[in-house]
Amino acid sequence: MKCLTCLFVSVAALASAQSAAQPVITLAGGGFAPAPPAQAVAPGQLLVISVYGILTRIPSPQVTAPTADGWPNSVAGVAFDLVQGNPPSVTPVAVRGIQQTQCGPSEVCSLLTSATLIIPFTLHSNYASLGEPPPQLRISENGITVGTVLLRPVSDFVHVLNTCDGTLVYLSAAYSVPQDVCTPAFMVGDKLNSLYNLAHAGDQLAMWLYGLGPISAGSGGAVLPENLAKPVQSFQLNFDYRPNVPASPAVPGFGVTAAPVFAAYTGGTYQINFVVPPVPAGTPACDGVKVKSNLTVTVTGANSFDAALLCVAS
Repeated sequence: MKCLTCLFVSVAALASAQSAAQPVITLAGGGFAPAPPAQAVAPGQLLVISVYGILTRIPSPQVTAPTADGWPNSVAGVAFDLVQGNPPSVTPVAVRGIQQTQCGPSEVCSLLTSATLIIPFTLHSNYASLGEPPPQLRISENGITVGTVLLRPVSDFVHVLNTCDGTLVYLSAAYSVPQDVCTPAFMVGDKLNSLYNLAHAGDQLAMWLYGLGPISAGSGGAVLPENLAKPVQSFQLNFDYRPNVPASPAVPGFGVTAAPVFAAYTGGTYQINFVVPPVPAGTPACDGVKVKSNLTVTVTGANSFDAALLCVAS
């Protein structure tokens, strides 16, 4: 994911009354790659928050399961809440999973705790105009607050899912590609797109993303496309048929631009459908070595953009 408006936000850490030995909670990173100590989030954002200073030991990754009340907001006594407003209100934050680095038998180290969270859609994106302080993510251990992370609400924080995301969220279609290959979440038939499962011009493909922001209310009833909640804002697509090129936001003169033919919130993830445009003559075929992709599809929002590198039949 690449930010169009990267503003740094300070991270607040509170010393805990839990124990004199309790270290200060420090934000170690956020999102899907190492990040500076700042966290921009969109309403409904699924992201990984990584911090040092959690005393609770989590020997193996823990993946949560939803209940009738939704996803839990705590695992092994480590809880996450959204604090916002004036006077402040508290909203539990859904935890999809949590994991921790481990020290070797003879090592002394600070354990890194990473939690996969879903930011509530009730996040106050307009907190400044309301005269409120910035929202905070509050972290607790066994009911005692041990730290907070300041949040900067944004309209969108686009990320295309891929098989190497360290979220503890399992992508069932990942069985179709080698474990050491990072493949974007694009289905062609019943398998992910790859060198051996090419897309074709005219195909309608579906891609899965995080961070498309606020949604409309779904109509309920049967789980049908027309009943799903939709992203409130519009997103634009850019198709670039040069080999191995990085993300490129939709701007005039670069690639082929289009709008999604379908966009919806599918519960934790968003889905965008689009039609593969005609393949220009001379487009090189993917060979897995020099040409690992021959089509870059970029999704652009008001604040951010991200892309998937695909292989199409030339």
